Amino acid sequence: MPAKQALEVVIFRKEGCHLCEVLEAEIRLMKDIKSLTVVDIDGDPALHDRYLLRIPVVTVGGREVFEAKIMDPEGKWRKRLPSLLRA
Repeated sequence: MPAKQALEVVIFRKEGCHLCEVLEAEIRLMKDIKSLTVVDIDGDPALHDRYLLRIPVVTVGGREVFEAKIMDPEGKWRKRLPSLLRA
């Protein structure tokens, strides 16, 4: 069985976004995260336009794997998060 690959994750978020804070905290608890980069979309007009209505957005290897619409109120997304990041 191959070893687990350490993940390089990017979160696109903005200050004051509660969903962003919750997701970031959840990802920081994951043990197989090699690196986590947090990008504030307010610092870049193009990123702001691209992600504002979808934040938090997570990419792994440059591929979008997660966004706000996945965050169901019951919190089931938390159990799915590890598999989404490895997809």
